[in-house]
Amino acid sequence: MPDGGYDAFISYNHEADGPVGPALRDGLHLFARPWNRLRALRVFCDRRAMDPAEGLWTTIRQALDASRFLILVASPGAAGSSWVGREVDHWRQTGPRRPILIVRTAGEIVWDPAAGDFDWERTTALPRALSGWFTEEPQWVDLPSGSGGLSLRDPAFQDAVATLAASLHGRPKEDLLGEDVRQHRSAQSFRRAMWAALSVVALVAVGAAVWASAERSNAIGQRDKALASSLVSEARTVQDTQPGLARQLLATAHDLAPTPQAKSAVVAADEIPRELTMQASALAYDADGTVLAVARSGRSESGPYPEIVSHVWLYDAETLEVLHDWSLESHEDIPELQFAADGLLVLSHGDDILVMDVSDLRAPVEHTRYSAPSVLGNVLDVAPDGQTLAAGSRDGTIRLWSLANPADEPLVVSSPCTAEDGVHQVRFARSGSLLATGCGLGPDATLKLWDVGDPRPIAQASATVDGIRSFEMGPDGRGLVAETDDGLVHWGIASSGDLREPRRLPLPLGYGGYVSDLAYGERGRVAAVSDGGFARVWDVADDPALLAELPLPDFDSANSDAMVFAPGARALVVGSRGSNAGPDAAPGDGTVRIWHVADPLERRARASIPASDAGLAVGPDGRTLAGFVDSSVYVADVSDPLRPEPLAGDAVDVGPGESASLAEAVSAISPDGDTLAIAREGTVDVVDISDRAHPRHVVEWPAGIPQSVAFRPDGDLLAVGTFNGAVHLYDLTAPDQPQPAGQIPTVGFSLAFLPDRPVVAVSGGFSSRIELWDVSSTGSPRKLSDDRSHTYQVSEIDAARDGLLASAARDSSVRTWRVDGDRLIEQSVVTDSGDVNDLVLSAGGTRLATLGRDETLRVYRLDDGVPTLDLSLPVAGTAEDLVGFVGENALAVQTTHGAVDIWDLDLSSALERLCSGTGKTITEQQWNRVLPDISYDPPC
Repeated sequence: MPDGGYDAFISYNHEADGPVGPALRDGLHLFARPWNRLRALRVFCDRRAMDPAEGLWTTIRQALDASRFLILVASPGAAGSSWVGREVDHWRQTGPRRPILIVRTAGEIVWDPAAGDFDWERTTALPRALSGWFTEEPQWVDLPSGSGGLSLRDPAFQDAVATLAASLHGRPKEDLLGEDVRQHRSAQSFRRAMWAALSVVALVAVGAAVWASAERSNAIGQRDKALASSLVSEARTVQDTQPGLARQLLATAHDLAPTPQAKSAVVAADEIPRELTMQASALAYDADGTVLAVARSGRSESGPYPEIVSHVWLYDAETLEVLHDWSLESHEDIPELQFAADGLLVLSHGDDILVMDVSDLRAPVEHTRYSAPSVLGNVLDVAPDGQTLAAGSRDGTIRLWSLANPADEPLVVSSPCTAEDGVHQVRFARSGSLLATGCGLGPDATLKLWDVGDPRPIAQASATVDGIRSFEMGPDGRGLVAETDDGLVHWGIASSGDLREPRRLPLPLGYGGYVSDLAYGERGRVAAVSDGGFARVWDVADDPALLAELPLPDFDSANSDAMVFAPGARALVVGSRGSNAGPDAAPGDGTVRIWHVADPLERRARASIPASDAGLAVGPDGRTLAGFVDSSVYVADVSDPLRPEPLAGDAVDVGPGESASLAEAVSAISPDGDTLAIAREGTVDVVDISDRAHPRHVVEWPAGIPQSVAFRPDGDLLAVGTFNGAVHLYDLTAPDQPQPAGQIPTVGFSLAFLPDRPVVAVSGGFSSRIELWDVSSTGSPRKLSDDRSHTYQVSEIDAARDGLLASAARDSSVRTWRVDGDRLIEQSVVTDSGDVNDLVLSAGGTRLATLGRDETLRVYRLDDGVPTLDLSLPVAGTAEDLVGFVGENALAVQTTHGAVDIWDLDLSSALERLCSGTGKTITEQQWNRVLPDISYDPPC
């Protein structure tokens, strides 16, 4: 294999054989892997690993040229794929002649001996680009897509991988499959040769060999754990300056030794920005945030700077896979990029405004081209309805185009700014009825708002604001942030166009006075890049507050070219001219950083729900999250926990209660998911949420000071534990009953019903006891047992669907239990590192999470009720309570700053995200610096 090259390139169709290509790559990586290497072979198959700097085809071509073998995954989908055909055609054109291996997943392959070629009338699985390549019928590997798992544990798949690996390794297939047989025969030969004279010595030697092998394995394991720990520390050191490298170091740490430390670092790696190596001049997200468009301006060759051709990429925003890219075949600037309605992408390019139809993301086509020689290329905006395009010009006029009727001539609106000043920024406000303009440049620039509801008699709608250097409009057009002589200022915008309530954004000490970029996202998020080394994020929805300072190299913060928020303000993207590529950087490489900011105060969380009040709960099915947010019922669908979808925010009259605040509320959702119970001081409210969009208040019952709430498995009984020494029982079948239908005479700080019995576990107060109570008769509960295994206060108990119970106490212990008859039988005891304040079980009983006084979130895997530490995540200053598991692989956590964050605990998805957006591949020199004794093998 050439230096930096590949043993094989896998060509496959993503739609037809999406899982097959990566599975083959992983199988070839692992099959017959030497103990001292991370991979047996280096195989290229996935576009996510590619450097986009030279464009999609350029990178694929380079990978093809650097590969020894081409593995073609053959199917009708591959036969009809233009990309597969292009890859095969390029392979044929390079010399010397290099081998092609075929893996058939579907379709027919028929050889015509007379023609000395495939029978192309009957062959449906191969691209025509293979015509004439083979001089005799080739062998191929059959791997029908429905014939088993894509894993080396599956015999058919293992055999297919072994066949391919034999060619790549240049060894007989039998040698690779029979390595264990060879070792066995070797041992037998040794014993026969030595048995007669050295039987005793042989036995000693064998024993010594076994011992040495075990010691060697142990030593290698200890070495790998030490190296993994070192890589995690190194990643923390470089994550601000070289985030792409930090991500690769964490992936390598996990490959070496998937210890809890390494796995925790991988799960928490969302705080490290993702990275693309390119100099971006404009950025844009589509409406739902699934596509990120990146433009790069062109330039002619100048001194050390090479020629660059104008280019546009469309990325899958989650995986950073290149969906499509195209060159504009010029050296012109592309300073502006915006998505419009109906799958349109608007970009300025030289003297033109180009509208591309990207409704088919893999085959964009030109929709409209406007000639606009006097328009300033970076002064564009699309109205909120996506139907109107506005552009400012050097002569002080504004042009308005109808994107719905592209043949119409633009409407030229005269003199909103003077011809001397020119229009240097335009932004629509208030649903497109107002247009904000920036007149002039520098400290003398002014901001004006214009009524364009009827654009012909355009009239100024607001007083002029002087000293506006740059500004950005909120997505709903109701707020505006500007860089002024007094710093960063935010205004609300009235329907009349008047600017109101100017509020300065709080600036930290050392704040630089020069803003190179502004962005205004949803949820009241504002971001600014300024000299001094940060991209800063504020919340301006209420009183402006600084949420996060995202580190940038000084050069990058002073030379930011583009910035954009993702919809929902889930991510912030900044493009700058500086390079993180180290000594391998090329002139003009540039860097695009993508920060995950769903919760800027806890960037490791994958999603965040605004929740200024406590009281949110996760339903037993793991698909519904409900409670009160800002004193209104909030219901969200969390089937996809990384993208919670709000279903209701209707105001519901729940009565004033004895406390005006819901900060101490506790909630529960019924087993069928249709009823929400909220308990707060003095009151228990029941809300029907069967119609998720329109919650309906059912009943209000009196209560003392509630501490916990739970539904009986049949959903007909509600138990509310109170501070004043009783668990109140409410009959949901009789909502008109004004008082509790019964009570358990004990303090119930925590409650958990057994899933298959009308039995509730109760703990609370300052007690170390866990009591079991039978509440089948609401009016006369019966105590079944009283366990005192804990030695200090029990803080929390929870139950899973399979009957497993877990308890946490301030004696530093976590215990799991099974119920045998009427008694608790202890399954395990785990000693934590201090008081355990909170605990939750996943519904399926596969995970357990704790939050301790040491402000660490710990997640355990459960094997037959026995916990094994899986993740340990310090959350000092952010986590307050555990709300509950969302499914088995996500955890909802109440924060100290008024949000419910959702953590993704799934390691496989975290590893996929880790390897998306890593910038330049780790170099051999960088590898040898941190892993001098391990063969160079990039992890992503």
